[in-house]
Amino acid sequence: MGVNWDEHLLAPLHHVFGDEHEYRPKNGAPFPVNGVFDRGYVQASSNLDGESEINTTNPVLGVRDAEFYGHLLPVQGDRVFIQIVGGVAVNQLFNIADVQPDSHGGMKLVLTIVKAK
Repeated sequence: MGVNWDEHLLAPLHHVFGDEHEYRPKNGAPFPVNGVFDRGYVQASSNLDGESEINTTNPVLGVRDAEFYGHLLPVQGDRVFIQIVGGVAVNQLFNIADVQPDSHGGMKLVLTIVKAK
């Protein structure tokens, strides 16, 4: 029998460390999602020469797949409004640049800041 990662790990983790945010799909009405926001996520990738590493920094939002039951799954171009993280005001709108499922009931949403016009 497999492990129910969402029930035994993700749900309790998000209950303790997650905050409520407003998810704004391109095609549909906004809805609340609970997620763990990380402003300074560092992602390493190999350079073209195969030896060097390039590091990029993007904010990310870790969410459970269960947050999207009854809604379309996240896609590039959707947006999320991050209001408060750990009691500290963020009040920033982000664009979903990439969706990275983890195959254990969660996904990482790689974000970019939406600049005010």
